[in-house]
Amino acid sequence: MADPLVPGPFTLSFPGGHCAQALWLGPHHTIHQALDPLGLERPRPTLVIVGGAGLMETASMQRLQVLFNEVLAPLAQDLRLTVIDGGTDAGVMQLMGQARHRLGGTFPLVGVLPQGQARFSDFHAMALLEKQRLTSATSSHSPESAGEIPPDLPLDWCRPASPLPNGPRLGCPECDLEPHHTHFLLTPGHAWGSESPWLSDLATAIAQPQPALTLLVNGGKIATTDFHINLAAGRPMLVLAGSGRLADEVAAALTAKADDIPPALREAIQRYQPSGALVSLDIRLPAEDLRQQLSAYFIG
Repeated sequence: MADPLVPGPFTLSFPGGHCAQALWLGPHHTIHQALDPLGLERPRPTLVIVGGAGLMETASMQRLQVLFNEVLAPLAQDLRLTVIDGGTDAGVMQLMGQARHRLGGTFPLVGVLPQGQARFSDFHAMALLEKQRLTSATSSHSPESAGEIPPDLPLDWCRPASPLPNGPRLGCPECDLEPHHTHFLLTPGHAWGSESPWLSDLATAIAQPQPALTLLVNGGKIATTDFHINLAAGRPMLVLAGSGRLADEVAAALTAKADDIPPALREAIQRYQPSGALVSLDIRLPAEDLRQQLSAYFIG
């Protein structure tokens, strides 16, 4: 049976005149079906950033701001990277979006997050998204309707007092979308972590056969999922030592400075460190040294 068609993308408008293309994928879709509708160029070298979000401390954010402003955003611009992260206006994703904006960057910045965690600033955007969800859910049975918004649903129909279990949310401030991203991919599911395989697969689909790298910065429970999934995808990972939390835990384990290493982390280190696929990078290095080490993964 032919793959179900993907509803067309829609535009999200943010304060300040910034716009982004967004796409809703159903559980029956594949990641490759998102590439053309979103207009994502491929193959293209790709940087995946995973790590801390709403639980990052202010001091960590301030310490990392220099890295994003002076290293990561200029690197992505100069090397024409596609950058992929979690897309919300918090933590490392906020830092990446703000750094791109400050630079005046033109590189694609793609946020991937679960549909049930996306928060929108107005009900019209929510209604459009919910309409697309319904179109997506029926497209495998009615291909002729794919890409179209059902005309009999009013724009304000989804004004419930509380959001649907798998629909856009009104709470959770850290779930606002970061306004300087260029694209958003809204994946099936409600729980954080359900988007992790989609994010990893998107990076692989965009990059192959170009180089790709995952950067772990800070991070907590969800970043642990991203850590294992991105390594399993065969993509090398740099762990930013000194950025806090999970990244520091992994970096300490890599240098044998940790006494009590969780079994899953120990297994990952034994599997990926010998080949150079899992390496730590000290945030205290000068910006130029950080840039050179990151660049080596893309230009040799």
